[in-house]
Amino acid sequence: MTKEIFALNTDHFNEMVEAALVGIYIIQDDLLRYVNPALARMFGYHPKELIDRVNVLDLIHPEDREGVRSRMRQRFTGESAATPHVARGITAAGEVIHFESLARFVIYQGRPAITGTLVNVTNCVQAQDKLEKHRQQLKRLSAQLIASREAESKRISQELHDEIGQALTAVSINLAQIKQNLPQDVPAAVHKRLAESEALIAQTLILTRKISLELRPTMLDDLGLIPTLRWYIHQFGDRLNIEAAFTTNGIRQSFSPELETVVYRVVQEGLTNIARHAQASKIEVNLDYQAGRLLLTITDNGIGFDVQELLQSKNVDHRLGLLGIEERISLFVGTLNINSSPGKGTTLRIVFPSIELRHI
Repeated sequence: MTKEIFALNTDHFNEMVEAALVGIYIIQDDLLRYVNPALARMFGYHPKELIDRVNVLDLIHPEDREGVRSRMRQRFTGESAATPHVARGITAAGEVIHFESLARFVIYQGRPAITGTLVNVTNCVQAQDKLEKHRQQLKRLSAQLIASREAESKRISQELHDEIGQALTAVSINLAQIKQNLPQDVPAAVHKRLAESEALIAQTLILTRKISLELRPTMLDDLGLIPTLRWYIHQFGDRLNIEAAFTTNGIRQSFSPELETVVYRVVQEGLTNIARHAQASKIEVNLDYQAGRLLLTITDNGIGFDVQELLQSKNVDHRLGLLGIEERISLFVGTLNINSSPGKGTTLRIVFPSIELRHI
């Protein structure tokens, strides 16, 4: 149902509209039939230069004209409700401005027209653009830091395995030779010390290999993500003496090395959190790839927690694990969903959209 718009020659209407801080307009036959001073100033004109002289689309940025024309058509035909929209305009000086407009269909002087308000939102748009640029810069910096951290972990892992591991093995061989060549009259205390040293070196070798694998398992680079996860989850279950299952669906090839590293680290962080807090007796990890979307699910039957309470906690230490996961998955526009409640276990659901398998 339409209403006849107020006549423009009423004193009340003139005072209200002329003093308005927002732009007010009437469009009929694509012409500006009325603009108030605020709108004219916004575009760098006097109202008399625009009224009944300018096609409204001439004030719109060329790239936005089709969209504005479509919205005007929808207003006239009643296809859509009055909703605000943002577009770009061109001022008399040729400058680009951003405006938000809210229009509605009316009857003006007995004929269909559009009337509405227009607000200059250039500063807001520029601030949003600047904020987005800073966000992208932080994202790139985060990606560089993560890549540097992975490279350093790989270097230290290799040094532990190659240099320290080989050195400890050499010491163990030397001790074995010394033990073999000892005179028969050597006191029992010496044999005892040698045995203790051999045991200590063996323990140190095991610990060195464990730290090396935690830093960066070489099999991730050599064999890929799936075998590495299968090995890691099996080791995790054995270490905690709990049931640990790993399943995949739809994965016939590998992913990019960067994504595989992210997925491995997310699983590693998720299982570490389970070991520290969940008191679980069973965990399940599933990787599902369908139609370009990779879904990672980590489920445990532990004690669970209140998700909102954790997310709103002022103690950042309580959320470090989740923050680490969110930081990594953001590199691939991933999303994290947490489903948990006290006494009912926890499920982490991570979705990576638009992921391609790598042809090998």
